[in-house]
Amino acid sequence: MIHINNLHKRFGDSHVLRGISCDIKPQEVVCIIGPSGSGKSTFLRCMNATETVSEGEVVVNGFAAHDRTTDLNKMRESVGMVFQRFNLFPHMTVLENLIMAPMNLRNMPRQQAIDLAEALLAKVGLSDKRDAALEPVRRPAAAGSHRPCAGDEAVDYAVR
Repeated sequence: MIHINNLHKRFGDSHVLRGISCDIKPQEVVCIIGPSGSGKSTFLRCMNATETVSEGEVVVNGFAAHDRTTDLNKMRESVGMVFQRFNLFPHMTVLENLIMAPMNLRNMPRQQAIDLAEALLAKVGLSDKRDAALEPVRRPAAAGSHRPCAGDEAVDYAVR
């Protein structure tokens, strides 16, 4: 069960989410639809506590995501989020990118995050890419793309 009451999110002077309230029951399917920049991703990040709530309540399966004392690791055992684009830092190595989330979102000690990242790299056969840099790979924008300018290129990153 997800219960949201009077959810507000601000970024400085920008008031992105204004008083959203809803209940989502187990097994219920919900679509969040809106134009680019309307706050859809911010709303989802507030639900998963990867973004702090400015005001209001977000309760996910009994865990108060808006409460800083909530054990977010326990909460995230029952709810997850798949990002629509990889959020990689091109100036960092593969390992540095992999340890960011556990350290920043789960307060995992650096060495423990490194051990976890190395185990995951080994599991998928990429141990040799641990210290590799990311290289930009440009591809043309698709026809009908949501990007604002025709001919814009998308930039992905590859490890060679």
